[in-house]
Amino acid sequence: MRICSLLIGLTILILGASAPASAAIHAGSHCLAAAAPKHNVRFVNADMLLPGLKPQTASIDDEERDYMIRTIAFEATGETEIGMAAVAHVILNRTRAGRWGDNIKDVVLKPWQFEPWMTRRSEMERMSPEDDRYQNAARIADAVLAGDMPDPTAGATHFLNPVVVKKRRGGTLPKWASGEGRPFGRHTFYAPETELLPPAEVFADFASAEIVPSAC
Repeated sequence: MRICSLLIGLTILILGASAPASAAIHAGSHCLAAAAPKHNVRFVNADMLLPGLKPQTASIDDEERDYMIRTIAFEATGETEIGMAAVAHVILNRTRAGRWGDNIKDVVLKPWQFEPWMTRRSEMERMSPEDDRYQNAARIADAVLAGDMPDPTAGATHFLNPVVVKKRRGGTLPKWASGEGRPFGRHTFYAPETELLPPAEVFADFASAEIVPSAC
């Protein structure tokens, strides 16, 4: 009888101590992830990634994050959250593909690719991190880098504003934009080397994503 009592008491003690410990570990890991100087990129929904864009985990430093934010702010001015996230994912998709560079800075600064860096570079570099445009783009960039906003483009590596481009080209689009694209706001996104996933699959997945604040 005494042994049974001791066993019951020990079981209660173990069960009582285990729940708070797990909660504390979860809360602590969230705060550490938010405060870390580098962002671990978790590409969500690997089963939906297109051929040639293999899932991977990369370490993004503060400089690369800054270049991504500035690119989003100027490329996706006035776009919705999904339009801004789409631009962010094109940057990551190009980085992972390796054809345009193996890091975010090289990808966005590659000549004749992201137009604002060619035509408005000084303005982009002067933009203060306190600027509302920077803050809004940072919120999207951090959500994408954390894996909280899946890729609505299903692996796109190209995008354009068809209205602007057609005016410049006399009514035509580049060859890589001749296939099926996916429109978000003023931009249409393309994966010219591959076949895009059905829109329903992508939108269903994106609709379930939430932007989690980075502050604890």
